[in-house]
Amino acid sequence: MYPPKTFDIGWPDLAYGLAACARDGDAEGAAAAVERRFGAGGTLGTARSADDGGVRHCVAALSVRSALDLALSAAALPRGSEVLMSAVTLPDMWRIVTEHGLVPVPVDLDPGTLLPAAGQWEAAATARTKAVVVAHLFGTQAPLGALAELAARHGWLLVEDCAQAYSGPDFRGCAAADVSLFSFGPLKTATALGGAVAVVRDPGLLDSMRALHRAWPVQGRDAQAGRIAKYALLAVLTSRPLYTGLVAAAGLLGRDHASGLHSTVGAFAGADLLPAIRQRPGPALLALLDRRLGGAGIARAVAARTAVARRLAARLPDPALVYGAAAPVHTFWLCAVPTPDPDATAARLRSAGFDAARPASLGAVPAPPDRPQGARTAAHLVRHAVCLPLRPGMPDRALDRMAAVLDPEDWGRRP
Repeated sequence: MYPPKTFDIGWPDLAYGLAACARDGDAEGAAAAVERRFGAGGTLGTARSADDGGVRHCVAALSVRSALDLALSAAALPRGSEVLMSAVTLPDMWRIVTEHGLVPVPVDLDPGTLLPAAGQWEAAATARTKAVVVAHLFGTQAPLGALAELAARHGWLLVEDCAQAYSGPDFRGCAAADVSLFSFGPLKTATALGGAVAVVRDPGLLDSMRALHRAWPVQGRDAQAGRIAKYALLAVLTSRPLYTGLVAAAGLLGRDHASGLHSTVGAFAGADLLPAIRQRPGPALLALLDRRLGGAGIARAVAARTAVARRLAARLPDPALVYGAAAPVHTFWLCAVPTPDPDATAARLRSAGFDAARPASLGAVPAPPDRPQGARTAAHLVRHAVCLPLRPGMPDRALDRMAAVLDPEDWGRRP
């Protein structure tokens, strides 16, 4: 049985991370090292001095949720302001917006690019619009030029969520975004089992975010040690032989193994959100994140992941119906397809040895009561998408079997 998603971390990194939990460390120094390394890669899109290595333009945070909370706190938008958001994202992201007294307004997606079309942003805006939060989903990367011009013309804060889009040191988001957010949580590319980096291109906003961040407590080392132990166990359990037995045992007991796995992997599952995210990452987490960012082979691993997804797509009745197929860049952090009956499709795939999953962590941003909007593609994606379990190096016979299981009626059924 192929599990729905694997952890992009090896045993040497897990051992390093556990050893880091036993060492004393300086959180500020460790954060500066991460910020320097991340800032030195790619193009930040803003002038910097020759000797700062980009450190002045990055903030190492506990999570993308933490970084968004910092950015909105620092921006101090008037209460009641509207924030345009890509209509599919993590529920915590729009919850954070509401916690700041702001109103999230969904903007529907183009299923080909998984981003709203340029004209949809302007159509959704009002005089109360003060910010935009746009998410690159499933590993897609698309230019934001038209949106950035619109945001600059109206003076909107432009926040870019690249949590699912990180592909290595050459990608640092759109140079015209005010803030670009990158996640290194448990299921992300080059995971450190936590941590995030915000690239902040507005110096005043960056200074305010840093000042607010310094007032937050540092997460204790026990929390990181516990996460490493938990995900080491999950890495064992999601190896194919053990995972096959786990799924079989859950079926015999009448239990839903998928719901248990998703609740275990959730970064802040069951937590009181704001206290949980308003912490600085500890030195042990930052040490592991610095090691992962400096490791060779991230781009190579992403290329291998992309290649197997494209090999599968070529076997499907219509490769263009894969979500995000029309994006200029798609690195297939997830390979998702539409289906009229996702439970039936997942059951067929499971019988064939592929534990397909629903995008359970994602939700459709609810429209405010006085701003009803028809985000049809977003609602369809959340209800009907199935994410196919792929891993680099899958043999052709496995891809043939997976493609054959997908019912031709599954195709052409999205808005």
